Amino acid sequence: MPLEEGIELCYNINMKESLLPKKLPEQQPKEKIEKLFDHCFEIHKLEESDHIPVGGSMLSSETNIEVIGDFNNLKDFFEETSKLEEGYDLPKIKEQLVSNGVGIKEETFANLIAFQRNYDKNYPANPHASATRSNLYKERYKGKEINLSDIFKANIAECAEIAALAQFYLQQKCINCSYFSGEVLWNRDDEFGEAHSFLILKDNGKTYIYDPTNPLTMPKGKFPSLYTTDKDFDKEVRLGQKKFVTAKNIVTGTEAFYGVGSNTNVDPDRHIV
Repeated sequence: MPLEEGIELCYNINMKESLLPKKLPEQQPKEKIEKLFDHCFEIHKLEESDHIPVGGSMLSSETNIEVIGDFNNLKDFFEETSKLEEGYDLPKIKEQLVSNGVGIKEETFANLIAFQRNYDKNYPANPHASATRSNLYKERYKGKEINLSDIFKANIAECAEIAALAQFYLQQKCINCSYFSGEVLWNRDDEFGEAHSFLILKDNGKTYIYDPTNPLTMPKGKFPSLYTTDKDFDKEVRLGQKKFVTAKNIVTGTEAFYGVGSNTNVDPDRHIV
């Protein structure tokens, strides 16, 4: 039985305590952002009021466009997602994961499903998102700070904001993951990498790439796009050079190539492992 079809849902109404920490730091130290090759970077933990880089010029490696992570203003979404996750049948999810050879913990996968389903419910596809988002970020030149909640209220989030939302939710669930701003190739012969934000997730001794911006569309709803790789992703992206790691989707088996680049030509023989 296919993985997605085998996972049945049941619900309860028990709510856990708020996901948000009681004591919130005012500002994120810059050293929490690990600079990698060119414009790429990794953030291992997001906190309330963090200044999160979300973009910059293609002519420069500087990511000078930021959004303020006012996660406290998104607590309703987090609590809805948590409630949804609590209703999942974990033994049945584990059974389906094992039968499909997926080693991730059922609790972790339940959280990914809950995030993906609740995100799709609250923020349906918006064909005007990109243009509206661009105009909103231009307001920063007038001295206005842009909050993450502003982006989601307008339903104009793209990969950077979606990955930040997923990262904060999952880390509150004690899932070992980090926010990664890099590049992706959707096909091996793509000439250029596409700037993209996603999550690096560690579970049961294995590294996964979770792409919350590009879920799978299945009969029962949106399903997490989770990739595995045979390579050491952490090592490959820290070699100080352009590098894309071959990753395979756990459901479809299709390949994508995630890593670090510089908005320049990709040579698959040299840059893909």
